[in-house]
Amino acid sequence: MTFNIKPSFRRIYKKLPHPEKVKIDKKIKELFAFYNRNVLFADLKVRKMSGKHNFFEIDTESNRRILIKKHKGLIEFIAYGNHDDINKFLKSFK
Repeated sequence: MTFNIKPSFRRIYKKLPHPEKVKIDKKIKELFAFYNRNVLFADLKVRKMSGKHNFFEIDTESNRRILIKKHKGLIEFIAYGNHDDINKFLKSFK
């Protein structure tokens, strides 16, 4: 599995406080471990976005989500934010 971080995700990530970056890094490492070694973590909550082809969200602590898009053999990190931020971002894909 290959991973790609989109510029949209990088821009959001750069502006975050350090404690929040640590939480995101933890979730990303868990996702890497799951796909690269098939290690499943109990708190890795990945859900398909309703009505959105190949878009998924990963819950993090503090009511925030990481938006990813899955392709064959590729996972792209698209955005990060609360429920409204993610929905707003997805509307831009229409």
